[in-house]
Parts: sequence; C-alpha cells; structure tokens
Amino acid sequence: GNAEKHLPSLLQDTVAAALAQLRSANTMQARQARVATYLRNQAKVHNSRVLSALADRVSDDPFAKVKKMIKDLIVRLMEEANEEAEHKGWCDTE
Repeated sequence: GNAEKHLPSLLQDTVAAALAQLRSANTMQARQARVATYLRNQAKVHNSRVLSALADRVSDDPFAKVKKMIKDLIVRLMEEANEEAEHKGWCDTE
C-alpha cells in the first residue's frame, strides 16, 4: 500500500541528502584537521600549553555522538521497514 508508494522516493531523497552531507562533512573534517595541525605547530613554536589544548579541542568532533545516534536510528528504521514489509508479505499470502 502506502509503503510501496512513498518509501522508495523517501529513501532516494534521504540517500541523496546523506551523500551531500557526507561530502560536506569530509571537507569540514579536512579544514578542522588543518587548523588543528597549525595550532599544534604554533604551540610548539611558542611553547604554549593553551594553544596545544586549543588544538586538541579543535581536532575533537563535537557532533560525533549525535552522528552515531542518527546513523543508528536510520539503521533501526530501515530494519523495521524491512520487518514490516516481510510481515505484510506473509499476511498477504495467508
């Protein structure tokens, strides 16, 4: 019924958006890594513990936990959709 009609287009939109975000995230991570490297180098040059600590903070991903939660949620929703589709198929055959 509705799952066959709406789910494929929803998944296509979600996949396209996810790929665009992944490309964006990779460039952001590259910039973040360059900034952290620069700060570490400057910390060594100036013998600064503050710059070293800042470099450590910059290199951390503040959204890592959120990203993991979203990925886990997507996996769980996909598994539920598959289970519902299998159950519907079983019900249709009975």
